[in-house]
Amino acid sequence: MPENTEILILRLTVSWASVVGYGTVYRGRIKQVLSGKLPQSEITITVLAGDKEKETFMSAHPDTVEFEMGCHRKGGNEPYPMMDINGFVDERRNSWEIDYLRDAPGFDATIRSGPHSPILKY
Repeated sequence: MPENTEILILRLTVSWASVVGYGTVYRGRIKQVLSGKLPQSEITITVLAGDKEKETFMSAHPDTVEFEMGCHRKGGNEPYPMMDINGFVDERRNSWEIDYLRDAPGFDATIRSGPHSPILKY
């Protein structure tokens, strides 16, 4: 990643929204912007079909469980509101790719699914 890449760190909650041909879509609700700037309060996040680690993480964090997501700006002037990346497109048409997902302090690992969560059954 180039040194001058814009970084965005968010604390958010997600809920399962849908599935598209290239991955799973989540509705993200921004609770706090920890680093960078993002004026909107909701985003649409795509997790690519082959990325089981991110899919499992997102599925294990239902509606009310906050977590931290770190991203870098991948591009600008995107033609579509969703792109085939692990990440999202903001309202200014910038694409953001996920660098990491991390539990927020106080996360209860026994919480595993919401009513629409497509997680694996244990």
